Parts: sequence; C-alpha cells; structure tokens
Amino acid sequence: MRKGVVWALLAAGSWSCGKDEGFVACPAYAVAGLSVRVTNAATGQPLCDALVTVTDRQYLERLFESSCRFVGAYERPGTYVIRAERIGFVTKQVGSIRVVMDRGQCPHVQEVRLTMALTPEE
Repeated sequence: MRKGVVWALLAAGSWSCGKDEGFVACPAYAVAGLSVRVTNAATGQPLCDALVTVTDRQYLERLFESSCRFVGAYERPGTYVIRAERIGFVTKQVGSIRVVMDRGQCPHVQEVRLTMALTPEE
C-alpha cells in the first residue's frame, strides 16, 4: 500500500499542467533582499557596529550584521528607505531602493547591494 502511495505522489509531483517541463525541485532557502555595507566616509573603513533600519510604508525592519554587512528584507520585494546611523557620525538615509522578485522557476528576491558612507561629526 505504501509503495502505491509513494508512486502516486511522485506522479502527481512531476505533472505540470500539461507543460513538458517536468518536475522542478526548488531549494528551501531564503534570500536577503538587501545587503548594506556601511563605511567611514573619511577613511573608507567599514563600520560593523552601525544601526541600519529599512522601511517600506508601514513595514520597519532592523537589518542584522553578518560579516560586516547588514542584511534583511528576506524574500520581501518592496521599495525601501534605508537609514544608517552610528554615534559620532552624521546619520544618512537613502530612498527608493527597489527589491524585486525574480520570475524564474524557483523565484527569490534579487538582492540589492549598496554601500553607505557616513561622515564623521566635527
């Protein structure tokens, strides 16, 4: 009985609405829509302890640091305003950063990478 159920599930999984594409197995992982590098505008050195937040209308997220990059907006398309701040530096904000969804067989967001250079306060 189990063997019959397994074969039925495999057959159902490989059927694709009359198309001749066959079964597609998509990997189960999430892609960050945003990857932000924050630097000191005077020296070019990375600032790995900055606070980076993003908003998209009512949505607000604090990006988390990973290898001195701030990542987030996992699998979330949208148009973002990104704000980077750190004590001793002038806060910087950029807007209209658009994250879009890929239209492939296994769609994920297309990561947007950017660098924000913060100017030291005088």
